[in-house]
Amino acid sequence: MTDRDQLITRLGDRDPELLRMLDQHYNIDVTDRLLRVLKYHAERFPGDREVAVLKAPGRVNVIGEHLDYNGLPVFPMAIDYDMTVVLSRRDDRKVVAVNPEFDDREFEISAQIPRFETGDWGNYLKAGVQGIVDEFGGPEKLKGFNGSFLGSVPIGSGLSSSSTLVVASAIAVLESSGIGMPPLELADRMAKAEWYVGTQGGGMDHAASILSEKGKALKIGFFPLSATPVAIPEGYTIVVANSMVVSAKTEASRIRFNLLPAACQIACAMMVKTMGLENEGIERLGDIYFRYGRIETLRGHEKTFTQDRYTRQEVADFLGLSLEETESTFYTARSGEPLPVPEEGLPIAARARHVISEAIRVEESVKVIEAGDGEAFGRRMNGSWISCRDDFGISHPSLEKLVDIAREAGSSGSRLTGAGWGGCTVHLVADHKVDAVLEALMEKYYNGAIREFPAAAERFTQRPQDALLALRPSAGARVLF
Repeated sequence: MTDRDQLITRLGDRDPELLRMLDQHYNIDVTDRLLRVLKYHAERFPGDREVAVLKAPGRVNVIGEHLDYNGLPVFPMAIDYDMTVVLSRRDDRKVVAVNPEFDDREFEISAQIPRFETGDWGNYLKAGVQGIVDEFGGPEKLKGFNGSFLGSVPIGSGLSSSSTLVVASAIAVLESSGIGMPPLELADRMAKAEWYVGTQGGGMDHAASILSEKGKALKIGFFPLSATPVAIPEGYTIVVANSMVVSAKTEASRIRFNLLPAACQIACAMMVKTMGLENEGIERLGDIYFRYGRIETLRGHEKTFTQDRYTRQEVADFLGLSLEETESTFYTARSGEPLPVPEEGLPIAARARHVISEAIRVEESVKVIEAGDGEAFGRRMNGSWISCRDDFGISHPSLEKLVDIAREAGSSGSRLTGAGWGGCTVHLVADHKVDAVLEALMEKYYNGAIREFPAAAERFTQRPQDALLALRPSAGARVLF
């Protein structure tokens, strides 16, 4: 813990020692951001002089979309936009969370923390704390905190603003309780913790936020979790263009998202049946891929799927299960909610085709990056875009416009990033073309095509700073002071 007022003074004076320390974690000047949240904490909790300051960064997934929950590697990098938290310790188990952009939230740390209403920002705070409670088998070792949260990750952009809250609240309760936890274990626990809010995602967001190194992206593997730093090709910049189209955290959105892992689970079960792998302990498409390789996996896919869409009854018949067994196994979310499926069924073959082909692209991307071939990496990103759009069905007209504009202006690779249906696109751009790509995106999308999406146009008017980001990889989550 550190003295709040002294820290405010040193940051305000741009103390060289502090700036050098911050340069180890960021690529940009964040002193104004830190001063804002420190002064806000002083205003809201004036008697709390001893504070800690932590960061939990967002991430951009450069390639490898919707692979984490399938047990396959992804390739994200942490960014300089994050959830910054100033916290002061409490002697009880109450968490008091304030945020200049949201209503205050309070709750007690308990064995089973009750949820707020769906979509409430406080549920992501609770998710991180609940994950730590579960890690230690109960709340007895934990202490509450007064926390001031300030997020700079654009909300609903696909840059993982929600997961930064989960990670930040977990680190805050650990810091308040005087408990350490190995980063790899924390990342693994946070992947499960976010299930608390009802989304069945994997662990990429949390691992990227916690395990990243400045200057490097991460190849992240799962089951078990692993992370290997890989440098972005020299001479290239990652440009993120925010469509400003937000996929809201509504029940309908959660169902739409949860139908994706459901389709992948069904695809895995059907391929296991066709390939005769019933006794091999296969749980995910990634298990097939790693155990039998890309060629046999592709053959298994081709042999299994004679049509694209499968209804519930067709899945049950294929697997030799009753409809009731099929419903409970594949069409129920981890939260217990039933997953409504269109009468025509799910496009299971296409969903699995994306997962397998995307895994191949990630594998090849790391090889060409290590060989220093940025253009070959860009081609894999372009292939990922087509697969996400056509096979996984997570595109949006705004994303298509951004990708087309960037590629026409000279980007080496362009694709959507994040869950999809809005949010951001990510572009690999040679350094000498960055200005041209940024200018084209601004002129043709933000000053033009965005008007086709009125709500997005309004958001751009309100927060133009969230639109275009030229990024270098940032360091992962940590207590700064």
